[in-house]
Amino acid sequence: MALATMATLSFVCPTIERAMTGHVELLSAYGLAETGVTLIALFWWFHLDKAEHDYRAGKLMNAGVLIFAAIALPIYFVRSRGWKQGGIAILAALVFLGVTFLLGEAGEWLGAQVGR
Repeated sequence: MALATMATLSFVCPTIERAMTGHVELLSAYGLAETGVTLIALFWWFHLDKAEHDYRAGKLMNAGVLIFAAIALPIYFVRSRGWKQGGIAILAALVFLGVTFLLGEAGEWLGAQVGR
């Protein structure tokens, strides 16, 4: 559910911003709101995944996921799953990231069509 929320946000937020303002900017109020809500969904997923893999993360790992997710998540994947499964999880995360980028572009395109 948390991953679906992140994917939905990556589509819906650019759609709304493009329809309302005519363009999408990374550091706009819309972009910052999307980033904040996406971080909440990411942390939600992280806690669910920790429970599923019976992994106890320390304060540094928890903070790292919020502040430096691109660095902390690969470390978490390897520590919670081992090298082989962790590597697979890293690849899956990169694919998911790519999908969210594509959804963002699709949302921006849709917003342009709606905003005409």
